[in-house]
Amino acid sequence: MSSWISIGELEAAINRARAAQPASGAEGSLTREVATLGGLYGRLIWERAEGVDVATLSDAQRVAIELWVPAGRSAG
Repeated sequence: MSSWISIGELEAAINRARAAQPASGAEGSLTREVATLGGLYGRLIWERAEGVDVATLSDAQRVAIELWVPAGRSAG
């Protein structure tokens, strides 16, 4: 996997994860991975960043990305 993920790739990963693991319960709770990716996405929007170096992320963020960003994607 490339060490860079664009905000567009992150958004697509969130959409894939939400489709596979919809929110549940009366509160509409997100899965841990979806919430983690959503938090990262929000941070990138706040910073007006086009993407992020995966090496700078927390373990939880990297795990969520590895689960939901296709391995064969083109380098960002």
